[in-house]
Amino acid sequence: MKLHKKVLLGLTIGLSFQSVMAQKFSKYPKVYPFVPKPVSEIYKDVEHISEDKEFIKNFDEIMRQKLSKARTKVKPWTSSYWPLAKGTLADAYTGDSLSYFVDLGWIDWKSNHRGLKRRFKKTLKNVDKMTEHELSRLAPSEKYDILVGDKNFGLTRKLQQYMKDWGSKKLNAFITDLRIVDEDALLLAEKYVSWGWFKTVDEAFADNYEHQGSLSVENALALVKIGKYDNVTDAFYEAVDMAKEQAPDWKLGKQSKLMAAWEGICNGWSTAAGNIPRPRKAISFELPNGKNLEFYPADIKGLTALFWVNSVIQNAVQRDANGDVKSGGTLMVGKRCNIKAEKDQWGRPYDHKADPFNYDHTNRCAGVHPATWHLGLVNLIGKQGRSFVVERKVGPAVDNHPMYKYKMNYFNPNTGDYHYSNMAANIVEADEKDQFRKMRNPKTKYIVGVEAEFTYLNYATPKRKTKDSEKDDDDVDHAMMYDLELDADYNIIGGQWRAVTKGEPWPLPTEDDEEVVNNQPDFFWAITKDWKETGLFDDQAGLETWEDKTKAPPVSWKKASDSSIGYVFYEAYKYNSGQKCNMTNKKTGKKRAVTCEKAINKPQPLSNILNVMIDRAKK
Repeated sequence: MKLHKKVLLGLTIGLSFQSVMAQKFSKYPKVYPFVPKPVSEIYKDVEHISEDKEFIKNFDEIMRQKLSKARTKVKPWTSSYWPLAKGTLADAYTGDSLSYFVDLGWIDWKSNHRGLKRRFKKTLKNVDKMTEHELSRLAPSEKYDILVGDKNFGLTRKLQQYMKDWGSKKLNAFITDLRIVDEDALLLAEKYVSWGWFKTVDEAFADNYEHQGSLSVENALALVKIGKYDNVTDAFYEAVDMAKEQAPDWKLGKQSKLMAAWEGICNGWSTAAGNIPRPRKAISFELPNGKNLEFYPADIKGLTALFWVNSVIQNAVQRDANGDVKSGGTLMVGKRCNIKAEKDQWGRPYDHKADPFNYDHTNRCAGVHPATWHLGLVNLIGKQGRSFVVERKVGPAVDNHPMYKYKMNYFNPNTGDYHYSNMAANIVEADEKDQFRKMRNPKTKYIVGVEAEFTYLNYATPKRKTKDSEKDDDDVDHAMMYDLELDADYNIIGGQWRAVTKGEPWPLPTEDDEEVVNNQPDFFWAITKDWKETGLFDDQAGLETWEDKTKAPPVSWKKASDSSIGYVFYEAYKYNSGQKCNMTNKKTGKKRAVTCEKAINKPQPLSNILNVMIDRAKK
């Protein structure tokens, strides 16, 4: 009798638990991973990132070509991500890891900024009297300024100014035009109609992205809707007057004056590291005063990263009718997760609410789709031998690293067992034993479990070392688990991330739980294969010949360097790069995104000088 009660109690608890889980599942949003992602979207992403219409998509073909492990043809190099709170390249690093990564600058960057400003009065004013040893200990940007004969330290000042602007107002510091009223909206709409973009002004007001957010446009549409006017053209002038009265109630979103520890130029380093030769040795240039100015490999890496981060190569690639790169150069898959994501009953992060910045409810926090990730590894690193960049963890912080190798082991997704010598035992039919059967692509015939370990390069403290090699790199192995959905022909058509090989972790995992794996990447991206053809990194033409490249460049080059240092990137609608700025109503708390334009300082070292540095240091 007691045994019978225990059995009944066990059944009751089991049924209750399943009931609770079923109820919870019913409340999940209808986005991936709870509904399958269309195969066409998966393949479109892979074709986009690999730039290969004939990319490998069949699981059997992957196995036949032995692409379960691979590495890039050339290994990327480790570098610092040059923290913004330290002034990026304006920081005269010491090589001490403790002082570099642990200081109050992560909380209050202002003390660091004051220290950098004091250098002009206490250190840099004496630059002509410095010994070669003292010169070698300057910041990378300071060395560059000295090399080009800039005693006003233009590059260093630009970096410090950006540090101050960003710390004080973030992106709001660069706004040049905020169209909350937008008195020119009617003229613009009429122009769009004349170009054939819209049939009527009313349609342009309602559907044009550049108009959206403007109070005058919103008011004109509202006045027509309530019947006061027949069309927005007649309503517009009253709408503008209303907007002028409403405008003072709206303010830009509050900006933090703190800097996050992860903010820096990691996207410049991670892209340059996979495409530019490793600086293997220190080089020096003889200055006009006869002294030698030494650049360490870390300095050259930093200047290279700065050039790449401030180049328009970082913009999404745009192609012309022939498929050639017209502008930009970045190919990206996945979206940044801007919230602290909740975890589902299987221990996986998911999008439990809409994105707070983009106001959409697409899958961001579930990470890159596992089928896209798997095919990206196989085709970029495996087939092409190219490095790409991974944002290695889901969450608001951005932490870019260059990838260079991977290896995969397979397991039975129903049992969680690894069959290393019997691959067929790891591939099972998708049936009632499959814990994710409700979420599968309906064409799924088989599923296979994958444990993928990828290796990326971690950032490192810059050091005053004269030599750099692969032995100095900081490699990090990152493991993750997922399964792949295969159709009847073994084409990869979907998949699910897993926190454990099978089942549900209970209790749900915490951030520090080592028994689960939540390592799916937030997003990953690559530079187009044709990046050299963009001309963005070519030498500037028309300059005086630099005869002896062991000496400082010609004095006449300073003008070209000033122009490069003064580069400004305009986010403007006439360049098809206008933006939206978030605003809040002081009285009601209502939020809106308003058309705005920005001018962002993006100083770059002169490509002619940087290319010489790279060429001399790589040998």
